[in-house]
Amino acid sequence: MDKEKIDALESIFGLSDDDLEEVKAGLEGIGDDENEPAITDETVDEGPPNTIMAKLSASVPMPEAFKFKDKNTFYTMLRNIYRKEWILTTGPSGCGKSSLGRILADITGKPFYAFNMGDTMNPSAKLLGDTKYDASTGTFFKKSRFVKALQDERGAFIMLDEITRDRTGDLANILMPLLDGQKYLALDESDDAEVVELNADCFFFATANVGREYLGAAHDIDRAYKDRFTGGMYELAYLPKAKEKELLIQRVPELDERSADTIVDFADRIRNLYQAEDLSSAVSTRMTLSAAKLCADGHPLADSLLQVSLPFFPVQGGDDAERVMVKQTIQSME
Repeated sequence: MDKEKIDALESIFGLSDDDLEEVKAGLEGIGDDENEPAITDETVDEGPPNTIMAKLSASVPMPEAFKFKDKNTFYTMLRNIYRKEWILTTGPSGCGKSSLGRILADITGKPFYAFNMGDTMNPSAKLLGDTKYDASTGTFFKKSRFVKALQDERGAFIMLDEITRDRTGDLANILMPLLDGQKYLALDESDDAEVVELNADCFFFATANVGREYLGAAHDIDRAYKDRFTGGMYELAYLPKAKEKELLIQRVPELDERSADTIVDFADRIRNLYQAEDLSSAVSTRMTLSAAKLCADGHPLADSLLQVSLPFFPVQGGDDAERVMVKQTIQSME
């Protein structure tokens, strides 16, 4: 399980070192017949004993910091990593998708590599590599960081972040043979047209923002793309109010309970207005955490909410109706 530490602890979920070590310890021995954990009626809620899901449920504690609505979300994700069935997570920005990827890599002991699909001007160079020039040796083909991740002998955890922001479509086309049963990547531009084989322990975890407020997310994800993620799609949403309040107090201990209630209530009202299409944007968990930190540092609560939310409702054509609605929502809570 030893590997280079990654920055997972400052994520949305905020796991502690003890949480991570407890999960890692529970994962050890899964699938090893000589070290199979004891399965009892008390540790398994449902399903036949001695299955992977039963062993995971019996041996691996779900960290409280995850705060999933359903614990099966956590255990099926671990099962998919064990079975090497790729995962696609969808949901609004700031609900913890990318943070979840970093933590799953950490607790399963895999080296983490992240590739943002929205910052690509040259898809071929990003995923395959590029031709470089050296004055002494002439031109040569330099493999991409992505290729190095595929060949990592430790079995990389590769996160394909924001796949809906790939406006060219070329990234998906290059990835298709890699994500399906063929599991290879053709470096057509290299000197010998090398074919890179996927390391047997490599795992893919993709994220996608959904909703009318996100660039590239106005249309559905290509069906062929979806089919490559055999572990299924996980539609993550914002936390329920009670769990989001727990998260704020956990991450910002200086925050008083009344302010925490107000922040999550404000977020819930704005999200409902977004769902009703009265507003063009919602309030993310990342934003509620920012408001909580401001408030805990002594900034007035109402001003904290305005500061983190108003920039997401720009005035267009002189129409400030959305900003007025946000301000009125805050005023109604005072």
